[in-house]
Amino acid sequence: MKNLCLLALSFLLSFTLFAEERRYELNVEHVTKNITGVDVTHALAINGQMPAPTLRFKIGDTAVIVVNNKTTEPTTLHWHGLLLPWDQDGPSFSNTKLILPGTSHTFKFPIIHSGTFWYHSHTELQEQRGLYGAIVIEDEKEIAKVDHDLVFVMSDWVNEHPMQVLKNLKKDGHYYSFKKKFLPSILGAIRAGAIWDYIKGEWTRMGPMDLSDVAYDAYLVNGKQKEMLKNIKHGEKIRLRIINASASTYFYFNIGNLRNFKVITKDGIEVMPVKVNELQVAVAETYDIVFEMPHSMKTFEFKATAQDITGSASWMVGNGPMEHVPMKMKPSPYGMDHGDHGGGHGDHGGGNDDDDDGHGDWNDDEFKSRQAVESEMEDDLMFAELENGHDHGDMPMPSMSKTKRLNYDMLMAKKITAFDPELPRREITLELSGDMERYTWYINGKPFSEEKHIMIKYGEVVRIKFVNTTMMHHPMHLHGHFFRVINKMGKKSPLMHTVDVSPMNTVEIEFYANEPGIWFLHCHNLYHMKMGMARLVKYEGFKRPDDLVEQERVWGPELTHDNDAFSRGEVYLGTNNVEVELGINAGRYEVEMSIEMEDYDIDNLEADLLFKRYFSRFLSAVVGAEYDENSIYGLLGIQYMLPLNVEMLGYVRTDGKVIVKLKKEIPITSRLALELEPTIEYLNNEVDFEMEAGLNYVINERWEAGVTYGYDQHDGHRIGFGIRFKF
Repeated sequence: MKNLCLLALSFLLSFTLFAEERRYELNVEHVTKNITGVDVTHALAINGQMPAPTLRFKIGDTAVIVVNNKTTEPTTLHWHGLLLPWDQDGPSFSNTKLILPGTSHTFKFPIIHSGTFWYHSHTELQEQRGLYGAIVIEDEKEIAKVDHDLVFVMSDWVNEHPMQVLKNLKKDGHYYSFKKKFLPSILGAIRAGAIWDYIKGEWTRMGPMDLSDVAYDAYLVNGKQKEMLKNIKHGEKIRLRIINASASTYFYFNIGNLRNFKVITKDGIEVMPVKVNELQVAVAETYDIVFEMPHSMKTFEFKATAQDITGSASWMVGNGPMEHVPMKMKPSPYGMDHGDHGGGHGDHGGGNDDDDDGHGDWNDDEFKSRQAVESEMEDDLMFAELENGHDHGDMPMPSMSKTKRLNYDMLMAKKITAFDPELPRREITLELSGDMERYTWYINGKPFSEEKHIMIKYGEVVRIKFVNTTMMHHPMHLHGHFFRVINKMGKKSPLMHTVDVSPMNTVEIEFYANEPGIWFLHCHNLYHMKMGMARLVKYEGFKRPDDLVEQERVWGPELTHDNDAFSRGEVYLGTNNVEVELGINAGRYEVEMSIEMEDYDIDNLEADLLFKRYFSRFLSAVVGAEYDENSIYGLLGIQYMLPLNVEMLGYVRTDGKVIVKLKKEIPITSRLALELEPTIEYLNNEVDFEMEAGLNYVINERWEAGVTYGYDQHDGHRIGFGIRFKF
């Protein structure tokens, strides 16, 4: 024991003597960026760069990072995936004090492991505005002998201020569907041969599939939409460090006409090399791949395609005729194939080892028509000609090959990762849920503001089961730990810090609780996190310093938004009537006011004021008041979402009248929708029936026009025309 202690002391002294202090100074600044031809004045950058400068370290270094906040708003930086002391992790209130405007903060921590990681703001929506960059920690020993070691940072870009994006989503979670041209309809389902899938989705109240909430204006690699790399020669090997630093976009990564490459790390941790020709990279994941440039004289496209196929970004590598990545078809909103990380997209065998051919043949992905591919290639050819100064017209067409996409079951750790079965264990189930209509995101039915902590104990193995009950992917990230993602590899299940939990699927992870402190666990879709899908993993007995508690008391209400009040409204001007609807969406609480005036006659004015408290996505209690026939009545009732996504509002007024209102919107085509609103009223053994219907044409996100039909037992039938404006 004495010899062991002396040996440990000797190692510690030598580590201290030879460790290098690597110092970076990062200036967070307001900048104006023009990526799509529009000046964006709310952008942020570090040292004037977007992405921020790459931070490079070696194991044994001490990182000293001085962050100077030269903006007019508070900020923080998080070192994503690094194992470090809890108080250096970055998130405000839980780990580090906010870096207030005009102040500085110095982070200092040892570098104890290698790999590809990244850093980003953990304040507000600043990550979407440009505060992100790569971290490269060199390997202790060379894990891949290559000629070029390159960083490939993928991101998404929106010209709107991200807070306006969030406000739009709170008005309607499907707000950006029109801009993305992702509008499910009955006719579309029939054309796709998926009408029964559509009906099933309606019956189960799940609604349409979606891969992204936001319609982005651009996708970037290292801050650019396209870039030429000419200094890489044929026959050379490239190590590409792929980082998804987007706010909410999953990317497909491919090379050329679906060339094979080897995956050697996931989230900075070595895995047994596996050959594939496609990655689906979840938000906040990192992968290292190795690709050998074929000897044929070509230029190869390294392409990041948004999962919803609304855009892409590319590198053009090499010299010669261009070999593009084939274009994928737009995903269908009627099926469940979201490119599941855990699904069976292939096995360890098969594949074409001839890199000069490189075509995969394993997955059932579809690609666009040859005409669409030719169109994109012509656009990129123009770019290539301008860059290279010569004609690439002798360009072979990509075949419509299938892909062998990496999935988690293909990943095997290089060492046994299983924990000692004698260790104490804790099992936790976390249900991931949400409501796209009100844009709320929950863990176990509660947002972050209602339930903040998951308690664990030092020295135990914590097993978490993520159960995704939504139609969207959730990239779940745990700070300060690596966890095992339980897969087919058993004792050699891979280690990660971020895991994709795909729609309607379950993923199990486990980690050893040996990092006392308090650590964020959250969905890394930035907008989902801000709207409640987050928790703090807290070790029993740990107490935050008083200065963090005090700063949260002061700043917390301003920076926590999942229960904020967001407003919305719409005005309808018709030939027979005018309607005004106003609403305030505040998490579980909602206020709605509607005013309607028939025939533009003040004597025909009706109005409702409703206060709702949601208990689940489908059920809420309702109290309020109704103005009808020059009298005001109180009301009490419930609102419930019936199968087929039929909204039912039922209440009793203080005069004893029972009213049941149904509402259903039926999208006939992508722009044409039928809206039905039958109403049944019961008072003194008399039943009245009314029907409102509208056939509406969607002009854009804010404007609709259409024809209306109304019927009641007293006034008979009426038909009108009108326009609706949403704000």
